[in-house]
Amino acid sequence: MTVVSVRPGSAMWRTSAFLIAVAVLTGESRAQTQYYGRLIGSFPTPAGPGGVAGTVYAVDADRVQTVGFSFDGSVPDVQFRAGTTDSPDVGAGVVVPDEHGRATPLGVYNNRRIVLTFPNGTTLDSVRWIAVWGQNTGNIGHVAVPDGFVYPRPRNVGEFSRRQHGVRSGDVTTTDAKTFNIQNLHYDGFGPDAFFWAGNRDDRPSPRGFKVPDESGSFDQRLKRYTGQTIDIVLPGDVTVYDIKWLSMWCIRFTANFGEVFIPSPADLNVPPFVRDIVAPPQELGNCEELHDDLQVSWELNGGNLDLQLAGRVADGEYMAFGISGCADQTCMVGSDVTVTWYDVDTPRAVDYTLGACYLLWIVIGSSQCSGRSGVCPDDRVDGTEDNFNVTGTRIDGVTRIRYSRPINTGDTADNVIDPAQNMFISWAIGPINPSGLAAKHHTRADGNVQLQFGRSLSYACGMIGGGTPAPVTPWPANTIPDNVTTFTARIGPAGGVRGYEGITGQPGWGIAWYINGLLIPELHVKRRQNYTFIVEGGDDASLPARYHPFYITDDPKGGYIQKTAAEKQEVAVFAGVDEEGNPTAAGRYCEYTAPGGDTPEASETFAEYFRRLNLTCEPGLPARLYWTPDDNTPDLVYYQCFTHQYLGWKINVVDVGCIPEN
Repeated sequence: MTVVSVRPGSAMWRTSAFLIAVAVLTGESRAQTQYYGRLIGSFPTPAGPGGVAGTVYAVDADRVQTVGFSFDGSVPDVQFRAGTTDSPDVGAGVVVPDEHGRATPLGVYNNRRIVLTFPNGTTLDSVRWIAVWGQNTGNIGHVAVPDGFVYPRPRNVGEFSRRQHGVRSGDVTTTDAKTFNIQNLHYDGFGPDAFFWAGNRDDRPSPRGFKVPDESGSFDQRLKRYTGQTIDIVLPGDVTVYDIKWLSMWCIRFTANFGEVFIPSPADLNVPPFVRDIVAPPQELGNCEELHDDLQVSWELNGGNLDLQLAGRVADGEYMAFGISGCADQTCMVGSDVTVTWYDVDTPRAVDYTLGACYLLWIVIGSSQCSGRSGVCPDDRVDGTEDNFNVTGTRIDGVTRIRYSRPINTGDTADNVIDPAQNMFISWAIGPINPSGLAAKHHTRADGNVQLQFGRSLSYACGMIGGGTPAPVTPWPANTIPDNVTTFTARIGPAGGVRGYEGITGQPGWGIAWYINGLLIPELHVKRRQNYTFIVEGGDDASLPARYHPFYITDDPKGGYIQKTAAEKQEVAVFAGVDEEGNPTAAGRYCEYTAPGGDTPEASETFAEYFRRLNLTCEPGLPARLYWTPDDNTPDLVYYQCFTHQYLGWKINVVDVGCIPEN
C-alpha cells in the first residue's frame, strides 16, 4: 500500500479540497453514475466466440463509446464493422478503425472503455448495426441501433444575461456533458473575486455553488478581462451539465451575479459525453527549457515515445519549429529533423520536416525550395513519413501552445534517432507559414549550440513566456470637493481598477463606484451645522441588485449595510439615508457612466483623460434627494456608501465652521 502525503496549501491539496467541496455543493459524490452517452445496446450475453462483451453508447453522429469491452483474441483477423443493412452479413458494412485510428486486426481487450470513430461518410443517421467481425468467421457479436435513434448533439443554451460588469456573450453551447463553448465573451475584468460558478441547489445563481475552472484550467485566479474571445470551459471533477441548473459569472466576495445561463432539465438534454479524458495528455509535461524569450519547449518520455509541447508568443500565421540537429557535435540546421508547428486557422498542426541540402539557399532567398530530396520539406514529400501524432493546441493570452508526440526511433530514414541518455544538439526557429502551408524563411533561430537530454530527471526551468514583472501602475491622484460646495450628484461608474478605486483607497474594488459631481470617489469636505443636498441616481429597483445602489452616510469604511448581521449593524453608526426600520431612503433613478468599447483605465495617465472617454446614460425616472446637516455628534471622518454593496464609496471630512481643512 502506498501512502501519499499531501502538503496543506499545495496544488494537490487545493485541488483535492476543491473537488470535495464540489461533491458537497452539488449534492453528488464522486461515485455517481458516469454519463457515457445515449445507450445503443450491449453485445449479447453470454459471450459468443472470442468472448466479445461490452455496452455501446452513442457519443455523437460520428463516434460510439464501448464500455467494458472485452475480446480474448482467440479469433484471428477481427475488426469492428458498421453497416446500414438490417443485420450483419458477408460483404456488408465498412471497417471501423480501432480506438487508435488503425484498421488492423484487434488485439486482446479486457474490460476496456474505448471510443470508435466511423470513417468519412458513415454516421449514426444511417448505421443500423455495429459488429465485431472476423474475416473468416463473420459476425462474432453485434449491437443493433434502435429504430428512430436520436444520437447526442451539442445544445445551445442561449446567451449570458447582461447584469453587470459589461458581461455579455454570443451563443453558449454545451458541446459535451462537461464542456461549455462560450462565443464572443465580454467582461470588464474588475470583479475582485469573480469566477465561473455553477450549482443546482437553487433555481438561480446563489452562494450555494462552486467554482468552474477558466479556459486555462485554473480556478485559483479571478476572471480576467474578456473582449470578444471564444473560450471553452470544462466542469470540474465528475460534474456534468446533467448535475447543474445554471452557469454564472459570479463574484464570491460580494455574492453578486454578473450574468448567467440556465441549463435545461436532464430530461430535455441529449448532449455528447465527455470523452477527452480517455486520450487527453497530462496538463503539464515535467521538463521545460526556455529556448528564447518567446519560445519554450516541454517534454516527457512516454515509453518509446516522446511527448513534446512548444509554447511561444508568436503571431497568427507564424510557426514554431523544434527538433534534432543535423550535426552530432553542434547545432546546425542542415540535416535537422524538426517538427514545424502552427495554427492553421483554428486547427493546430505539427508536421515532420527535414532540412535538406538546399537549406542554405532557403536562408538566402527566403524560399522553401522543396524539390526532390533537398530543401526544407515535410517528410512525406521526400519519401519519408509523417511521424507526429496526438496533436493538440491552445491559444490563450497571446501564447500559442502546441503539443504532439513522436517515437524516439521512427524507423524513417528522414528522421534522426533520439537517444534519451545522451545530451543531444537541437535546432529551433520561428518564422512565417507561406500561403501554401509550408514553412518560409525564419526570422528567429537558435543562436549558438543548444543541447538537451530528453531522458533526464524531471526539471521544469521555465517561467512566464515573454514575462518579467509588469511595470507598476500609478494610481490617479485622489479627487477632492471643497467645503464651499453644498450640492452633490451621486451616480454610478467604473471603479478604474488599480489606477482608481483600488489605488486610491487601498481596498478591493467591486468594479463600480460612486461618482460625485462627475469625480470618481472624491473626498468631500463639509462643515458642521451646514445643510447639504445629495441628488442620488444609483437605481431604485430592488429586484435588479446590479442596478440598485441606495446612498447613505455612515462611519463604516466598507458600506453594504443590508449585508450586515444584526450584531454588525450595532457596531456601526448611520447618519443619513437609512430610516429607523433599517430601510434605505435615498434610492433614485439609475444613471451610469460607461466606457464604450471596454474599460481600460490603465491606458489613461489621468482621471480627466479617462473621464473624457466615458458616456453617461440615465434610465427614466426621478432622482432621490438626501438632505443632511452634520452636527456636533458627527465624527470628523465619515463615509458615503452604497446600502446594498460594499466598497463603492469613500471619505467625508467633517470640520467645524471656520476651520480650514489641513489638505
